[in-house]
Amino acid sequence: MKEGWERTGGTTPLNLEQLNEIIHPAFTGKRIVAAERLGVGLSNSNYKIFLESKDNPYVLRIFNGSGDVLQKENAIAKWVHETVPVAEYIHMDTSCSILDKPWCVLEWKEGTLLRDVLKHGTTEDIAAAASSVGGVLAKIHKYKFSNAGFLDKDLCIHHPLPMSGEQFALIMEQILFQSPCCSWLGEELSRRLWSFCQANSLILSETRDKPVLVHSDFNGLNILMQQDRAGYSVSAVLDWEFAFSWRRHVDLANILRYEEDGSLFEKHFIRAYQEQGEELQENWKLISKLEDLVALCDMLSHCTESTPNRTRDLQQLIARTIQK
Repeated sequence: MKEGWERTGGTTPLNLEQLNEIIHPAFTGKRIVAAERLGVGLSNSNYKIFLESKDNPYVLRIFNGSGDVLQKENAIAKWVHETVPVAEYIHMDTSCSILDKPWCVLEWKEGTLLRDVLKHGTTEDIAAAASSVGGVLAKIHKYKFSNAGFLDKDLCIHHPLPMSGEQFALIMEQILFQSPCCSWLGEELSRRLWSFCQANSLILSETRDKPVLVHSDFNGLNILMQQDRAGYSVSAVLDWEFAFSWRRHVDLANILRYEEDGSLFEKHFIRAYQEQGEELQENWKLISKLEDLVALCDMLSHCTESTPNRTRDLQQLIARTIQK
């Protein structure tokens, strides 16, 4: 699960004095007494901060993207918080006046990454976690849109996209033949991939799925789990920067990307997802794989010589998709 992937965004190493200068507008009169760099994010920078006279820590999140992305995340959190576990946004600053990047302070959520539960948990742990994750994703997908496309800071569609096979083929053709993706895949694998896309693109025009809120980075690095006597359950879904309006299959593909067909996690995840009333058509796996190819190839197109682990993993995932 993105093991050893290299960061693509620049890091923001900050000392205690700099951190205190940044958070001053959020906590007037309070100082950070300790800070810990959180090393999970692959693009943005996150710090766990401890303030004097405050029992609970907070998260300082520094964005490499625009302020609109931060505002979009905040808007989504406010929209879904009643049914989806998310961190509350305590303060945000998109002015870039204190720091040359947008930043925010978030509520600290206790938990263990789903990735680590899958790595080290028992079969009972994995089954419980999968059921909770499936139920939470179904709740996310209950938030609907009238059109598909990319969202602005107010959650309006600012760049509509048709959910059609023609659009899929157009995007894949551009990524494959007008970006470095083809060179990373090689001629033979690129040819097979393009044939696979052409042969199956019509399926995406035939599906009746309506556009829903998709997280678009829904995986074990962005899902926190908490454990009690009943087992593991989701304590927070993190990092909504890539969220947009599209088919639910984007998230299904992402969470199952590294799972074998029919795995313990997949069975319990899908059962819980459907028990929330979210119906899946018979060929949902193929649709999910097609959607995931767009993400995998787009990420590969942005690889460089300095990202060998990321490149190798993406090459293997794409090859495995075609083979299956």
